[in-house]
Amino acid sequence: MKNKLSMFEVKVSKIMTKDLITATLNDPLEIAVKKMVDNDVECLLVIDLEGILQGLITFRDIVTKVVYPSAFGWELTVKEIMARNVITCNPDSTVLDVVKAMKNRHLRRIPIVDDKNVLVGIVTNSDLALFGWNLE
Repeated sequence: MKNKLSMFEVKVSKIMTKDLITATLNDPLEIAVKKMVDNDVECLLVIDLEGILQGLITFRDIVTKVVYPSAFGWELTVKEIMARNVITCNPDSTVLDVVKAMKNRHLRRIPIVDDKNVLVGIVTNSDLALFGWNLE
C-alpha cells in the first residue's frame, strides 16, 4: 500500500517533459507544421516573446480548421498518403511485446492483426497508460 501512496506524492516537476517544442503567436502556420513534423509532436505550446503560455495548436486544429474546409488535397486518396510499413502484433502478443515494439520504434499505437493479417484491434499509448505502463 505504501508504494501506491508514494506515487501520489511525486511532484509534477519529476515527471514533466522539459524539452518543449513551441510556437510563437506570429509564426506562419507552415513553420508550426514543420516543427510538428520535424519533432514528431502532435501539439505545440504557443508562447509570446516573454515565454508566457498563450495557447496551444494541434494537428487536429490544422486539419479541421485549414485542410478540411479547403479544396487542398481532395484529389488524393488515402492510399497515396498512408504509411505502408505498419508494425503490428497479434492477439497472443504480451503487453511487454507491445511495449517493446512501441518503445523501440517510437510508436504511439500498434494495430493488432490475426494470422491472416485481418485487423482485430489496436493498442495505443493511452491504453498502456491506463494499464499502468509508461513509455517515456
